[in-house]
Amino acid sequence: MKKNKIRTLTLALAAAMLAGVGQNALAHTRLEVPTIAEGVRQTNNVVISHGCGEGKMTIGTSVVFPDGVDSTITVGGQPHSGPLTDFVSNWGNTNQAILNRAVFDFMDEKTGPNGNVSGFWAGGGQGMSNHLAAYVPFRASAVNIEPTSCANSVKFFVSIVDICEITGIDALRSGSGEAGGPVNLWTHNNLGTPYDRVSTEDDGPASLTITRDLTKNPLPGSCGAGVDVEVKPSAAQINRDMPIKFNGQQVWPQ
Repeated sequence: MKKNKIRTLTLALAAAMLAGVGQNALAHTRLEVPTIAEGVRQTNNVVISHGCGEGKMTIGTSVVFPDGVDSTITVGGQPHSGPLTDFVSNWGNTNQAILNRAVFDFMDEKTGPNGNVSGFWAGGGQGMSNHLAAYVPFRASAVNIEPTSCANSVKFFVSIVDICEITGIDALRSGSGEAGGPVNLWTHNNLGTPYDRVSTEDDGPASLTITRDLTKNPLPGSCGAGVDVEVKPSAAQINRDMPIKFNGQQVWPQ
């Protein structure tokens, strides 16, 4: 009997430890559906998995997708000097916010100089308590991989800042992804912007990967096994699109 109790306790402790590991692994702010087949429209969510720390509410979030205009593109890890249209034929206005006041009272899209949606923000209202998680919805329209390309997949890195306090831009550097700062930065660590995540690894951004439909859109015979493409936003785009503007006035950062 004693051995059975010890075994039960050991299994319970192991399960608790595994659960803790799983929760920590999921603590980053990420997309609910990180991978979508080309040509498929998908309702999706930004999932804010942890809050700002004890006694703090998450009062808003700001989301930026690479616009593909001056983005950094790599193919199989190597720099690509050509345009994004070498791999994706219709990127640019494919992600659009869905109004939902379950967590935040206000929400709006961000647009670049060409009028395409480059991100969105949500904020105001009660916000999100530290011990809860929150979903911020958007619609990912069907993206088409260029048939003549060798792309098996195209991964877009999505930069997100969860806001804990309204501060000036200089205060943002005290944020990382850990609770307690004025923001949680789920961004690149090496773009050279005030919004860069404080981290030795570039593991901050969420991602949205478009996979090739090899049945409807097979690889050209010259491609062999194909390649994987990655797209990061430029520093100029992050500096332009990350701030939140409400009724024409910038409200964050102040």
